[in-house]
Amino acid sequence: MNKTLLATAVAVLLTAPSVSAIELYKNATTDATLGGYLGVRALNNDSETQLVNGSSRINFNFTHKLSNGWSAFSTLEWGIEPFGDTDLVYNNDSQITSQTSNLFYSRLAYIGLEHDKYGSLSFGKQWGSWYNVVGGTDNAYVWGGAAGGEYNIDGSGSLDGTGRADKAIQYNLTVGKFSLSLQTQLQQNSIDVTAFSNNNVSSTLTFDNTYGGSLSYAITDKLSVAIGANFGKFGGFNATNNSPIDADDEIYGGSITWGNISDEGWYFSANYNRNKYHDTDVDGHLIPESYGVEAFVAYLFDNGIQPYFAYNGLISTADYRFPVANNGSFTTSTVTDSNQEYYVIGTVYFWDPAVLAYIEAQIDNSDYVVDGVKADNNNAVAVGLRYTF
Repeated sequence: MNKTLLATAVAVLLTAPSVSAIELYKNATTDATLGGYLGVRALNNDSETQLVNGSSRINFNFTHKLSNGWSAFSTLEWGIEPFGDTDLVYNNDSQITSQTSNLFYSRLAYIGLEHDKYGSLSFGKQWGSWYNVVGGTDNAYVWGGAAGGEYNIDGSGSLDGTGRADKAIQYNLTVGKFSLSLQTQLQQNSIDVTAFSNNNVSSTLTFDNTYGGSLSYAITDKLSVAIGANFGKFGGFNATNNSPIDADDEIYGGSITWGNISDEGWYFSANYNRNKYHDTDVDGHLIPESYGVEAFVAYLFDNGIQPYFAYNGLISTADYRFPVANNGSFTTSTVTDSNQEYYVIGTVYFWDPAVLAYIEAQIDNSDYVVDGVKADNNNAVAVGLRYTF
């Protein structure tokens, strides 16, 4: 493959959506573009094979120049579910996810102001500051992001702002080799826990404002490091044991990255975090305390082929319990092992600037034991095609 074509293809397919966007309108002050991609994959998870969505999306990006070096910007992005409903549980954007019956669903929607010297201030649903820490390992096409904390709880990290944060206010500033990001979410969420009411006493659960930030440093043009943290709080009342709920959702950690995923040669990124009441086990229960490790390594050849390998490990550091309904009353089950470990092996071929094809396999090495019973592991393989427009 021609190396110039290869460089163009990889840059288009792996960098920000606006890089590959279609120009809709442009004049001296205003620019509007359309971007996104349509993806499809055939996925087998040990029990069945189905044709499923490959994280398809469409986005509109707007910029408008203002006076005194300021500019306004906005992005609207929707996920597309073009292939209908499916009962197969699989990874769309993260390890824990679910299908939606809607043709379109919101992924990003924010507006902001930017200045070359003073940084940017943005408002709305946007990538969280924490993603600056762990995004370097989120480069597999099907499985990934299972231990970095960015896709927790609902599969998008929207509730507590570590992934695609809802109702977020974010400030970003780059000075020399340092990049700072600060974020808060202004929200009041009431979570439905009516299933855990007991003796006509209702359980309640709330999750309100969050706070987070990250700091990155480019040591060289290839080597960079980052640290960050994010904090929230669950509150309410647990009617199953007549006790108040007061639990901090917190995550903090760091990462190191070498290279650029779109450049020929080696790319490597790894991150580590500690967290409390932030992520969930394979059955969807909040884990009181755990640590997460992710690593991703790839090599891009000059013929457009890029093999890659990833490791995701989310390890609980102590036993924990959860209530189980039993004939109108509640019993308690105990999790003695919650070690979610996944190895991902894949290869992608960048056919041209618009089309890529890949094959990817996940090897499940997890240990999840509830009341002495170990859950089955779930290996899987997928073959996919993506068209970027």
